[in-house]
Amino acid sequence: MTMITHVLFLAATSSLVVALVTVSRAEAFRIPTVAWVHAVSFLLYAVSGFTLLRRSLGKAHARERSIEALASIYNAMLERLNSGLLVFDADGEVQYANPVVLSILRRDADSDAVGLHYSLLVDPVLVPVAETIADSMETGKSFSREYRVFIPQRTICVRAGFLMFDDSDGKRFFVLTLEDVTAEDETKRRLSEQLEETKRHSIAKDNFFSNMSHEIRTPINAILGMTYFLKQCELDPRAVSYVQKIENASELLLGVVNDILDFSKMREHKFTLHPDAFKLLDIRKILLDLFFLKAERKGIALSVDFDCPEDYVVVGDQFRLTQVFMNLVANAVKFTERGRVSVSVNLEELGNDVILRCQVSDTGCGLAEESVARIFADFEQFSEVLNKNHEGTGLGLAICKRLVELMNGVIWVDSRLGKGSSFHFVVVLGVPERKPAEIEPPARATVSRRSGRVLLVEDDEVNAEIAVRLLAELGYEAELALDGVDAVERCRAATPGHYDAVLMDVHMPRMNGYSAARLIKTETQLDCPVFLVTAAEGEASEMESIHDIIDGSILKPYNPVVFREIFESGATGGK
Repeated sequence: MTMITHVLFLAATSSLVVALVTVSRAEAFRIPTVAWVHAVSFLLYAVSGFTLLRRSLGKAHARERSIEALASIYNAMLERLNSGLLVFDADGEVQYANPVVLSILRRDADSDAVGLHYSLLVDPVLVPVAETIADSMETGKSFSREYRVFIPQRTICVRAGFLMFDDSDGKRFFVLTLEDVTAEDETKRRLSEQLEETKRHSIAKDNFFSNMSHEIRTPINAILGMTYFLKQCELDPRAVSYVQKIENASELLLGVVNDILDFSKMREHKFTLHPDAFKLLDIRKILLDLFFLKAERKGIALSVDFDCPEDYVVVGDQFRLTQVFMNLVANAVKFTERGRVSVSVNLEELGNDVILRCQVSDTGCGLAEESVARIFADFEQFSEVLNKNHEGTGLGLAICKRLVELMNGVIWVDSRLGKGSSFHFVVVLGVPERKPAEIEPPARATVSRRSGRVLLVEDDEVNAEIAVRLLAELGYEAELALDGVDAVERCRAATPGHYDAVLMDVHMPRMNGYSAARLIKTETQLDCPVFLVTAAEGEASEMESIHDIIDGSILKPYNPVVFREIFESGATGGK
């Protein structure tokens, strides 16, 4: 009852007492007015008090019903949880267990677990969980982990969580949550198996592309090598024309193969850059060497302007940056019949970065507006102008775009049909840690003549013949090994100075060139340079970084100029 109810009942009682006293003093059959007044007051106070009392009791009952309803809701929620819930006190006595936890612990849903020690429920099924609970109760630390449990006929995976709390009276309670995640664990297992299978397929695919690259390039390189020797023979003008066409077609096919293999790596996100310090003007020299005569034969002017000091050094992948320039300049020369092709490069240093802004412009056929938007898309070509005289895979510009993006840059084109095009790209290069004067371009490993003997490790007959003839022209005798195993055995049997150099093909049966080169360097007395030979340009740039295994790399098709640089220099047999 409230204070107001107490006061009303006190006032009613007082009125009743006064009324009774007044009546007792009155004459017979005569009740004073005062008595009537107090009697009526008593009734009013009593009615008011009972009304308030009833309301108070009604509110108390309503609160009790509300608490009961809320408890029923909470209990229903706990009963319907997907997770098992086990609550016990500091003595380990169970205070609550929902049906899910009883099911996980292999108990009947209607069994009464309250009052039992938690270990009687947990130990028989989840021994490691019970052990962890005991440790956590001592240390006061919570935990959450998954357990695989063997039960009759199957294995289940249970996710267990453990925490503690104190109630308002300071009494400590512990809560164990259990969740059957067997289905989830099975899904993870299947996904893991699929991931492993995907990795195996990926490795197999990489091996396939590597082997395919070798198998496709090998005959092309053989054709190019033989055309070199054929051009040295006395031929009539018709034969010279035939040989030149064979050489041009082979070079075109080799370029197509390189584009396809590079592009396949990019699409698989397995293409990486290999940055190193280099002089920026080296790219200018390469472009002039490759395209000046071609432009001159077509009667168009070629200008290459790099706005930087002669010894300006940057850090980046020179081979891939040069590839972008070569693709753009080759297209410009190919699609320009008159006028000019110009290349301009400007740079800006920002902290440790060098922002390279490049432009390749021409006065050629240009592009229609609808073609500009898709020119960098995969497999797109200059459809308005492509004809039998303009071969191409449609991958060159797509490769350029991906290479530029790998260099944290962007590429775009401004073009008008019939007026020409300007390709722009911006890339981010690095600043070398040392000053430009301290950086020397890597010198190609050379051979000093001692025995005049070279170990040639080559499994392809035609390529071996080409290398043997090139070495013979330079006065060297070639000793042929057919694979890596044969090469290692020969080197183990040889004395120091027996060979002046080793030329080792990368892709061979039984043992590849990498493994053979490492064994020769570490397990033989050989003291001469070891060169790895590959037909893949990207692979050649990667090999330059493994200085502990090889002394240099040679790219197929064999280039007579490169052979002369290596074998005619007379320098020491190292780098």
